Amino acid sequence: MASFNLYIPLLTSVEGGYQNLLGDSGNYNSKGERVGTNYGIAAKTYESWIGYPPSIADMKAMTKTVALEIMKAWYWDKVSASNINNQSIAEMIADHAVNAGTGRAGRMVQEVLNNSFGFSLTVDGAIGPKTISAINSVDQEKLHQALKDYRQNYYNGIGGEFLKVWLNRLKRFTYEKKKQCSACGQLLA
Repeated sequence: MASFNLYIPLLTSVEGGYQNLLGDSGNYNSKGERVGTNYGIAAKTYESWIGYPPSIADMKAMTKTVALEIMKAWYWDKVSASNINNQSIAEMIADHAVNAGTGRAGRMVQEVLNNSFGFSLTVDGAIGPKTISAINSVDQEKLHQALKDYRQNYYNGIGGEFLKVWLNRLKRFTYEKKKQCSACGQLLA
């Protein structure tokens, strides 16, 4: 099964520290104040975590540990990534959840499985047992490429000032067939 701990190095390499760009909608709290993002955690996401609209000081003070706790609880776990057999597939899906939302990531994988692999999954964005079973049953390298193509088309469809950043981020997600411990089932680094 995939491991969040194995995902951390890639995640931290694509998510930087604090930024407060004017054109990034993730930089605004619920009061409409531009307070920035930190370690890839948007202002409203952090607001939900801490229970009040964060200030610039709050966003800057967020620790990497807290950011990773949020990433695991609200993205990795929400897309059931630990139930996916292939680490590269789990990372591709979880990263799309971080970048575009868990529902959109779920719909992405369901659409790809239906359109490219002949499944008839309900496209509801919820990655449950049927979606996990389908993910784990297909050629993993082909699925990885289909998900990567889907994400690229998604970003191209949005366009805008962050397109190059999104496409460069996507290039970091390569397919690797990770070895799995036959005794314990854990993925080996």
